[in-house]
Amino acid sequence: MKIERWKVIDSLLQSALELAPGDREQFLSQACIEDASLKDEIISLLTSYRKAGEFLETPALEVAARELSLEADALPTAPLAGQIISHYRILKMIGSGGMGTVWLAERCDGRFERKVAIKFIHLALLDGSAAARFKREGAILGRLAHPSIAELIDAGLTSIGEPFLVLELVEGRAIDDYCDRNRLGVEPRILLFLDVLAAVSHAHSNLIVHRDIKPSNVLVRNDGQVKLLDFGIAKAIEDGTEAGAATPLNTQTGAALTPLFAAPEQVTEGPITTATDIYTLGVLLYLLLTGQHPAGPGPHSPAHLIKTIVDQEPPRPSDAVFLISPEGAANRSATPQKLRRQLRGDLDTIVSKAMKKIPSERYTSVLAFADDLRRHLEHKPVAARPDSLGYRTSRFVRRNFAMVAVGAVALLAIVAGVSAIVIQGRMAQKERDFAFRQLARVHQHDDFLEFLLSDAAPMGKPFTVNTLLERAEHIVEKQKDSTGKLDLMEWIGSDYGVQDLHGMAKPILERAYAISRQSSDPSVRAAGSCSLAAELARDEDLDRAEALIEEGLTALPNDQQYVLDRVVCLRDGSEVARQRGAVTVAVNRMETAKRTMSGSPFDSDDLESTISLDLASMYSEAGRDQDALDEFQRAAALMTKTGRDETQTAMVLYSGLALELDQVGRPLEAEKWDRKAIDISRDGANEDAVPAMVLNNYGRVLRQLNRLPEAADHVERAHKKAVQTQDELVVNQSLLELARIYRLQHNLRRAETVLNEVEPRLAKMLPPGHYAFSAVPTERGLIALEKKDSAAALQFMNQAIATLEATVNHGGNGSFALPGVYLNRSMIYLAMQRPDLAEADASHARALLESKEHVHGNTSKLGSANLAEARALAAEGRMTEARTAASQALVQFEGSIGADHPDALAARRLTQ
Repeated sequence: MKIERWKVIDSLLQSALELAPGDREQFLSQACIEDASLKDEIISLLTSYRKAGEFLETPALEVAARELSLEADALPTAPLAGQIISHYRILKMIGSGGMGTVWLAERCDGRFERKVAIKFIHLALLDGSAAARFKREGAILGRLAHPSIAELIDAGLTSIGEPFLVLELVEGRAIDDYCDRNRLGVEPRILLFLDVLAAVSHAHSNLIVHRDIKPSNVLVRNDGQVKLLDFGIAKAIEDGTEAGAATPLNTQTGAALTPLFAAPEQVTEGPITTATDIYTLGVLLYLLLTGQHPAGPGPHSPAHLIKTIVDQEPPRPSDAVFLISPEGAANRSATPQKLRRQLRGDLDTIVSKAMKKIPSERYTSVLAFADDLRRHLEHKPVAARPDSLGYRTSRFVRRNFAMVAVGAVALLAIVAGVSAIVIQGRMAQKERDFAFRQLARVHQHDDFLEFLLSDAAPMGKPFTVNTLLERAEHIVEKQKDSTGKLDLMEWIGSDYGVQDLHGMAKPILERAYAISRQSSDPSVRAAGSCSLAAELARDEDLDRAEALIEEGLTALPNDQQYVLDRVVCLRDGSEVARQRGAVTVAVNRMETAKRTMSGSPFDSDDLESTISLDLASMYSEAGRDQDALDEFQRAAALMTKTGRDETQTAMVLYSGLALELDQVGRPLEAEKWDRKAIDISRDGANEDAVPAMVLNNYGRVLRQLNRLPEAADHVERAHKKAVQTQDELVVNQSLLELARIYRLQHNLRRAETVLNEVEPRLAKMLPPGHYAFSAVPTERGLIALEKKDSAAALQFMNQAIATLEATVNHGGNGSFALPGVYLNRSMIYLAMQRPDLAEADASHARALLESKEHVHGNTSKLGSANLAEARALAAEGRMTEARTAASQALVQFEGSIGADHPDALAARRLTQ
């Protein structure tokens, strides 16, 4: 159902519910005069809501009694009592519902004794869809065999043709009632819930979705054994019905579900998948932990309940505890305050992820859900991440590492300062004051962040990072402490900048800069200048940004206590220089930052890895490939040493290292690092969380390894994601990569279509003379060569070479791409039967590659140059020289793209 239609239905439904039942027909006839189907839908919902209301008013114990429990001793005994069905004697009715009745029975053939539950369908429903549901329940239970799922013992027909199921009799209580009666704490409840997850996981592994998980369908025996019941509306995933399509069975089961435990897609008739059960499991866990339903305390009107399920984010479990009574907390062996502390953090995150409104954002499987709960119980980091606020916070830490780092050393500095009072007098006093001052700044940041994430966050209401930043900005404006105020303003402004909200970042950083001019503290003045400079560089006000960097660096005395401030300014200054095209200056500033930090009191493995990552990126920008590789490897080793090799920063590092390895022609190694970056980013087996750029980079490496189907899959997903997030850079890069892949797959028409799409985009986005303008004619030339049109191919490749050479001659980047286009032209000359020109281009490409800084190890780029030379020499009949060149190519290929790559096989043939 489209959201626009749902909003119309929701509005009319709420209006109808406010009327007396007798007035609703006339109201709907007038409101839906132009759409009779709309009226039918609302009437159907009114009927379902009436049934839902009856359910919501039913006591939990009575509901549980209806589900094969022995809590219904008072239910009436009907004429079936005393009859023998198959091998069983009927004793009494123990449950009755809309579909049929459930009876207590005992085995009476003398073979063994056992009490069971026998389930009959109402005779009036035998010709309807309920009969199909009843038959399906038997078929589903027959496929399931798990200690936590009620067993199907037998099935058959009575003498009058009435179908029945013989089920395991479960003597127990609904799981929430069992937990409360036994006053189970948070941890025992989670352990019990893990048994439920194991049962549902077993069903999913047999391609069964339960679709109606609720407390009355999860009973716990007196011995603590969990039993999952009632697969009456379960769905076989492979039943052949299109997900979400309306069928008679779906229509019936849709009305049979329990609204209080329905997932959003069940309410809006969306596709039903295993994610549906994960949502309802999240609701069940929420209830077990907090004693509250996510919709809040009842009673709930049907309209309010549906609106809550579809539109409103529930309060975090730790916030919902505010509504719990002392008795409810005591049922969890805690006080309300203690319970809130136990739920806050990981459990908030785990439950919230399971209950995401969008199915793809939930846990990818019940196993992943269970794994996070076990990790929480073992006090290990969970895989789920809080909503983007956590990621933004990590970006803040990366950008403001000086403030974070000083907290780790400030206390040590205090101790050192106090001890040195006796020895060094004034110097010790100075160091101690500095340490106290820095520690106070760290505490202020911590306290403020804690306030934002808990007290200032609106309880029970959805909020975003920007909501909190706006609230933070308002609070900071009220502060009088200028130093603390400036620190927090710079943090808020920088975080806006990280989100590319430059219109919000720049004003607050401008204000912080203006206030910092009134301070005599060098740290404050430098931070004000350099933070604003970093933002102006993003906004392309590069001249002013450079002036502010110089101002900030000049303000800092050459003193140990200002080491971190200087390093922060140097890092910002390096990025400003890079943006200005002054790559040498950018490298010098990062090298200075590394020397400044090395040996200082603030030096640590964490900070060294961060600086090495930045320096590696600058080396790569400058074309100093081996230096870049060395720094990337050093940063990666430090990440592993400090236990941060599974973080988002590690993902950025691994992706950067892979990109550098790819650039120097070592795709086999690049593939491993790209894979690590993807493994960190993805959610379980789901790669939806992987950034588009990482997917595209990986696809490019796979293309170079000739793994074309995999390459196409990753790049197509990168393109789709980039379009959704409006990442124009990745959109263009992925289009160019797709053109290359489609050409190699000989799908020339599709490749040309993609090139026609990307060419005007590049013209719109890039400045004149950019090296990327060579990419389109290069691909058009190779497509023309594939079509046997050598003349057109040569024309396009000459255009690409001219574009690149003009860019390089004017001081721009692009020299790294020149060898490749010369090798492409060598192929064209060979096709035109001009091996002399082919050899000349291949030799020139090899010379360009060898003139660059030496890179350790074998590279596919040098191998390609040797192979092109070998082919040209062979065409000229110079076979001895050709074999030598081919042998050199083979050595390069075996270490960079593998011995089975088509280029390696071609080189091997030429050696023979």
